[in-house]
Amino acid sequence: MHIDKALIYEAPGADPTIDRSVLETPDGRITIIALGDPIQAPAVAHELAAQGAKLIELCGGISPAWRPKVSAVVGHDVKVSSVTFGIESLQPAAAYNQAFIDGKPPLAAFIILKRDAEPERDRFVTSFPPLDTHFIAVPDGATAAEVAARLAREGFGLIELYGGFSTEDVAEIIQAVDGLAPVGVGSFALDALQPGQHVAAGRAA
Repeated sequence: MHIDKALIYEAPGADPTIDRSVLETPDGRITIIALGDPIQAPAVAHELAAQGAKLIELCGGISPAWRPKVSAVVGHDVKVSSVTFGIESLQPAAAYNQAFIDGKPPLAAFIILKRDAEPERDRFVTSFPPLDTHFIAVPDGATAAEVAARLAREGFGLIELYGGFSTEDVAEIIQAVDGLAPVGVGSFALDALQPGQHVAAGRAA
């Protein structure tokens, strides 16, 4: 399925006009943009939708309260997803948040589904002190589970999933991490974007 996607995340001091990256994939473009404040999210999302993005994902640091505000400016044919955390991730997510407040957050990783990816090659790091975020592209859910488990063992304090992982992928990744780090997942999965399927969880309020 060919679809342009976008990831919007919050980072201290980020400027969305310049702090952005684009990944070209066989399945469409993935645009990654950092914001200094969630209040910038609707304007950035409007721009992304105008450029053809059909899936816009908001990071776990942006409250789901922003999702309807973003949905209101992008049109009905653009799906807006918010990364949230399951019950198994609440305690480690709270620990990460407290460490961030204290100015000493552990490393964070955003794992992105990209069908032609090679994880050891397709990765980069953004630094917005005190936050360092590793972006790692993977070709499938099984690889994502392996990468996520390794990152958790290495001490990464936050893992978030982007790009449209399926519900089965998400379950495998959470199981592989085994509670060592919080795993944030989108409010709907790739399954919901398949033609002819009902998009329930992904519909904005």
